[in-house]
Amino acid sequence: MSNDSSVHVWRRLLEGFTPGEMTVRQFCDAQGVSLHQYYYWRRRLAAITAQKATDKRWLAVDVVDCSPIPTPSSGLTLRIAGAEIDLAAGFDPALLRAVVQALGAPSC
Repeated sequence: MSNDSSVHVWRRLLEGFTPGEMTVRQFCDAQGVSLHQYYYWRRRLAAITAQKATDKRWLAVDVVDCSPIPTPSSGLTLRIAGAEIDLAAGFDPALLRAVVQALGAPSC
């Protein structure tokens, strides 16, 4: 079973557990899984959910230069995370998005 399908199976399995109707042990016995597996997957799924939540956070932007924006024909310079990007008229927005995302990615 692939990792993605395991995550899907365990997410559905754990969604079927309602505290108060039975104990965790009773639920595990009924599903044929061990307590260790139950707690492992509960922690793992919580971590995946938390990671997805932080992946969609907004980042603060500090405006350091309030001078007028140049006309599109003259281009502009974009400064992000210590990097400087010169944009000319007709730049590729998809490429700029990819560069900005790479600059914002956490380093290892």
